[in-house]
Amino acid sequence: MTKYTLTLLVFWLTVSITAQSNTEFKIRYETFIKGDIKIIGNNILNRKDKRDGPNVPYNDRSPKAKLNDELDMQYIDIDKDPHTFSSSSAYFNYDGTGGKVAYAGLYWSATYPYASGVLRGTKNVPTDKSRPSANEVLFQTPSTGGYVPISGELIYDGINDETLKNTAPYVYYANVTSLLTTASKVEGDYTVANLRATLGQVEGGSAAGWALVIVYENPDSNVKKIITYDGFLAITNEAAKTFSFKGFKTPEADDFKTRIMGVTLEGDFNMMGDNVSITIPESGKTVSLESKLRPSQNFFNSTINVNDDFVTTRTPASENTLGFDIFRLDIKNDNRELIPNNASSLDLNYTRSRDRYFLYLTALEIENNPKEITQLYRSTRVTKLTAKDTEKGYYVIVGVFLNINNVNNRVAEMKKWGYDAKVYYNRDQVLNFIYVDRYDKYEDAMKKVEEIRENTEIADPWILDIANYE
Repeated sequence: MTKYTLTLLVFWLTVSITAQSNTEFKIRYETFIKGDIKIIGNNILNRKDKRDGPNVPYNDRSPKAKLNDELDMQYIDIDKDPHTFSSSSAYFNYDGTGGKVAYAGLYWSATYPYASGVLRGTKNVPTDKSRPSANEVLFQTPSTGGYVPISGELIYDGINDETLKNTAPYVYYANVTSLLTTASKVEGDYTVANLRATLGQVEGGSAAGWALVIVYENPDSNVKKIITYDGFLAITNEAAKTFSFKGFKTPEADDFKTRIMGVTLEGDFNMMGDNVSITIPESGKTVSLESKLRPSQNFFNSTINVNDDFVTTRTPASENTLGFDIFRLDIKNDNRELIPNNASSLDLNYTRSRDRYFLYLTALEIENNPKEITQLYRSTRVTKLTAKDTEKGYYVIVGVFLNINNVNNRVAEMKKWGYDAKVYYNRDQVLNFIYVDRYDKYEDAMKKVEEIRENTEIADPWILDIANYE
């Protein structure tokens, strides 16, 4: 981890990318919601030494703390399941009352040029050159009663990138919303297992971890705009990154909350030089983000935190996560001096002067003026799904249910409002998608969404983008 940092962050952004080692950033999820967003997760590699194994938390945050390329990095495996080789967990609970889960996305990432390596003299050499696929992990929720295999969508793999092949970071993503929306219990421990990374020692240090993004309704919350972006970019002196968030408008009076959050891999505790700042065009001000645990010039420093506190509801709950970061920061905005009322844009800047890091996920949560939502091209959730058992197109969804009685009730409800709803059963997700129509063009589907909002009591119709890939 001496030179490289893999950064998981969550944000809805507008992105321009200039570096070679990248996957273009795109919006993954965007919504207006009376609710919240949280990211939980954990690292899945830790040091092994004569005194402690990798399941024992690593808490050295002293000036003499070693970097991960100086340590023997081995898999954490806390589940006592003989069929898993790596596992770690994190606890989720609602802020406030909580309610229906609107979205859940799982990310996993690691440095992974080969299965294992060692430092001989000043040279890193592989001891096992094999590289089994990392595209599948095991995922356990509080209600699954065991592990569920999850196959990921590849965001980036550095194994074929000449500039990054010695560390070969990868990032995978999976939409796991259906597992949480149908769950009997959402609050509790989430565990990810069989996440692959390089063991031992590797150039720049070996690091790995996972993050679960959860967006949920909360009746105690004000209306917020939530935006998440993902992609991949190596942040260097020559390749800083700015995201421009738009599509919101802050309240016209009084104080309001703004949060920035994200996840990073390979941020070294004792390597200075990485910085995150926000710029507000309306006020013309730029402020570096920081907390008691994250100095402004060493922002990515192997920490999992919310504001000034470590997140301790993890197993193991290391204070030094050796190259894996998850953060959530409330933006200080006394008397609205930084972000004014009626603001409609925010820039998030990632820079580096010494410690290179890899950015792949970033997110924004900001309270919105509820009067302005309809003027802000009202946001509609769009979910992509690859399927071969139905026609390609944009489906306007009015409900998703597992129970057939709920399906029949929603179909009857739509008939009362004059719509002949249809049902698409997806065998992979074991869910019934109730839709009013299918369209070839996104614009036509959006018109139907607005019509349903006006003519029915369905609060959140959305679009299912189905592509039939042969």
